[in-house]
Amino acid sequence: MRKEYVIFTAVVILMAFIGLLLYFPTGDDVKIVKLDAPRSLELKESGELTVILRNIALTPVNVSIDIENAFIDENGTSARYINPESPYGKLTLLPGNNTKHFFLGYLITGTHTVKVKLYQNGQLIDTSSINVTVLVPQRPELSLQLAYRKDIADDYNIYKIYGYIIDEKLGGTQGYDIPVQITITDDKTGDVISNDTNTYSIRTGGIAAISSWRGKPMAVIELAHNKPSNETYMPVKNVAKGTSGDIYRVNVTATWYDPWYGERYDQWYELNGRTYEKYGYWYDKSGKWFEPPQFDQVILVYDELVIPPE
Repeated sequence: MRKEYVIFTAVVILMAFIGLLLYFPTGDDVKIVKLDAPRSLELKESGELTVILRNIALTPVNVSIDIENAFIDENGTSARYINPESPYGKLTLLPGNNTKHFFLGYLITGTHTVKVKLYQNGQLIDTSSINVTVLVPQRPELSLQLAYRKDIADDYNIYKIYGYIIDEKLGGTQGYDIPVQITITDDKTGDVISNDTNTYSIRTGGIAAISSWRGKPMAVIELAHNKPSNETYMPVKNVAKGTSGDIYRVNVTATWYDPWYGERYDQWYELNGRTYEKYGYWYDKSGKWFEPPQFDQVILVYDELVIPPE
């Protein structure tokens, strides 16, 4: 009888122990199975980190998650990610695989290591990491297109001039600003009649009208048969008035200043597995020295239109 009692007691204790394990899972029951993120992102482009967590316990498990370098600001300061589903990064994992999604975003270029840390009851139980490369924005392939429309009135002819900035680079979604200078010159005297510079926004592979007002020309030239009119042609700023026989040149210059000039060197040697010394020389792992690649810091495109056309 005593032997049976001992066996019964042992079975009860074993079942209780198993029950405790089921209701109070240990760190061995939860782990990070997989991380998935874009290999590369464009600057200021949001991305998504997918984290697959496995809970092999038979009951839900509460854990905390911390993600380093999910966001990096323009000063290089990393911000930790706090899960929006619950405060302080806490998650409840159901039995089996649990898929969680987190946003990524970077304001500086380079390769960033995103490190995921998993905690349970305040103790670190698993870590994993993945690299995300933020590329230097592509250089534009700029061109200008100028056109005019001629309106004929009784006393004068009006030439409405339109201009467009075109980026012929394929791919990409980033936008950037282009300063554009518009100059109207009297072709006979060389006098500058109008000179104005404005900044226009264009997207990679896009087109932007050179006009501060939608649907309006960038410049107007009036050639009167007798004397100029009193029309101001507002809101167009670049206006020239003359008489028949006068010739005007409309010069347009668009300039792109590379804000990532230095970054292009850094990313170039990083992508090519080489090291850059800040002395104007490059070398690879064999120790061979060679000249650095050349990058233009400024891209300038220019075009002009003669009014009246020759």
